[in-house]
Amino acid sequence: MRSGAAVVICVTALLAAGCGTGGIAKGGDPGKGGTLFVQKCGSCHTLSAAQTKGAVGPNLDDAFASDRGQGYKDSTIQQVVRDQIEIAGGRMPANLVTGSSADDVAAYVAACAAIENPGSSCHVSAAVGPALPGLAGKGQKLYVSLGCQGCHTTDGSKSTGPSFKGLYGRRTKLTNGQTVTANMAYLLDSIRDPDKQIVQGYSPGIMSSAIKPGSVSTADAKALIAFIKTLK
Repeated sequence: MRSGAAVVICVTALLAAGCGTGGIAKGGDPGKGGTLFVQKCGSCHTLSAAQTKGAVGPNLDDAFASDRGQGYKDSTIQQVVRDQIEIAGGRMPANLVTGSSADDVAAYVAACAAIENPGSSCHVSAAVGPALPGLAGKGQKLYVSLGCQGCHTTDGSKSTGPSFKGLYGRRTKLTNGQTVTANMAYLLDSIRDPDKQIVQGYSPGIMSSAIKPGSVSTADAKALIAFIKTLK
């Protein structure tokens, strides 16, 4: 999504001119949308109800606080969010969520953003599969707490960054034309210095805006890699 100011402007324009994808949005499952939001959006957007703290895109609680105060309906906010997903620009990738999944995310944000005391329906479980033991279990928790799930899936599906499924040991081509093996040394470098070696087809500056170079300790990086190794 674009800047918070752009969100507010679009709310006003929507009410004044009926802009958008075709009327005020309806439908969407906030329950499904919450899970998708954490997985796809949380590393870039702060939303207190979802316990996400992304700082790449606008803080959605701040972006919609004024609109809540002015009495805009959830359906209006939902349409604005749906439009922002549809016309993604800047660092927000196109087709991050589409179709009914986009409707679900928009419904969740509309129901839960800028709510002082969000109900239990807004709370999202951030668990990623069954709990793993040992070092991989620590990495599994870091995958969530560091916001990795916002860019790196665990099922092979496309996102802002390469999927972690099958990543360890894979031959990977970089933007500089070099081909490397995603082994311990490469992954440690990539976690500790996110823009050092960018995989072809992906953009620099996204991970480093959320995970500053050197901010993840070597011990935590090794735990993350232990978790990645389990995703075959």
